[in-house]
Amino acid sequence: MPDAEPCPIRVRNLRNKNRIMQINIKKFTYTTGLTGICFITAGSLITAIFYRGKNDELYSPLNHFISELGQVGVSQLAPVFNSGLIVGGLFFALFMFGLGLYFRNWLAYIGGLVGIFSGISCSLVGIFPMNNLTTHIAVALSFFRSGLIAILLFSVVIILDKKQKMSKKLIIPGIITVLAFASFLFIPKMVEPGAAANLLKPKAVRPEFFVNSILEWLVFATVLIWVVCLAIYLIKKGKETTGSLFLTDYGCK
Repeated sequence: MPDAEPCPIRVRNLRNKNRIMQINIKKFTYTTGLTGICFITAGSLITAIFYRGKNDELYSPLNHFISELGQVGVSQLAPVFNSGLIVGGLFFALFMFGLGLYFRNWLAYIGGLVGIFSGISCSLVGIFPMNNLTTHIAVALSFFRSGLIAILLFSVVIILDKKQKMSKKLIIPGIITVLAFASFLFIPKMVEPGAAANLLKPKAVRPEFFVNSILEWLVFATVLIWVVCLAIYLIKKGKETTGSLFLTDYGCK
């Protein structure tokens, strides 16, 4: 079912109230999304390559938390990783904001607001690395919980959207991502309660395979894939929907 004639969302130019400018909301959304994951992925990969742990071990996603890449005094390139999270998280927040404007319904707006909070929480993880463990855990959990809710809401938006602004196939990566979030938040508590705290103790023996870290990296991968899938779809769309950060005329005739 083809999209209807795109409705421009107009904004006032503060320097000249008689001028109107338009922002392409599709381009804004996929650009911020892809930019965000580039910063986060690049920062993570570069830091992981040069990582040497407390016992001079190499980094492995099978038994290391993502946050260990940002541990100042242990991770050699911790500032690179933390900077990637800070910048990437802000772009992720803008991506979620753009998605809310793209769908333009109340459920999408809620998803966008929760997504903005999730992106900001991601940035705060970089601002408060695990050297400040109490604050770090609080903002990290904020990201995981709000990220789950935001992506679940947008998956529901895609299911209910009668205008077919996105393919129903995009529900699949969304649901997989939600399940990854839920697995990370709940499974470790059931199968390895207290294991994460024990691993962070001095001279702790690191297992070859650690459920917590594996599931955390699964969340990382599925979120990136979800963003890429939605961004590619928006890029491929033939017609463009426009939007803006400062709305003054939001109606369509």
